[in-house]
Amino acid sequence: MSQPAGKIRINAGTHRGRMIDVPPGDVSRPTGARVREALFNILQHIEPGVAESTVLDACAGSGALGFEALSRGATHVTFFETDRDARETIEDTADNLDFTSQATIKRADVLHPPVNRTVPCDLVFLDPPYDSDIAANAPIALAEAGWIGASTLLVIETRHSSPVIPETSFNVIDTRAYGDTALYLLNYSG
Repeated sequence: MSQPAGKIRINAGTHRGRMIDVPPGDVSRPTGARVREALFNILQHIEPGVAESTVLDACAGSGALGFEALSRGATHVTFFETDRDARETIEDTADNLDFTSQATIKRADVLHPPVNRTVPCDLVFLDPPYDSDIAANAPIALAEAGWIGASTLLVIETRHSSPVIPETSFNVIDTRAYGDTALYLLNYSG
């Protein structure tokens, strides 16, 4: 594996202050600390919340959102990532933070996800490359594969100047903008 491109810090929870490696190259654009803190503050007040939840960190990159969720009490996070270096970085971080038993790392494309053989996740983070069609198309693919269900909260991060157009089967609960970043919180109406 190549050397990490840098490090970012976990904001809160049991692993507050611990570092997460950022994969080399341009495959990852980790959610900034300010946006992550704001997002997790919002999630404290919306069901299902983070504590005791199962999470999918789709388009994981560095895994920052998933590791932040684990630090804040999520019981399990599945990380989807297509890039080999990014998957190896996530594996190393899970090992360094003692989260290996709570983390599953899959080579998976969110537009063609593997079938989820268990119950849908409580919380799904979708932070795809900005200006791609993934934010508009992946939610329904994840729902059809069983990752998103009626009680799942979906969080999509995208560029503020390029708003996501949610599938018709998703209801927007809230939207927030932080500089050039926009967060969309949605639920699935099936």
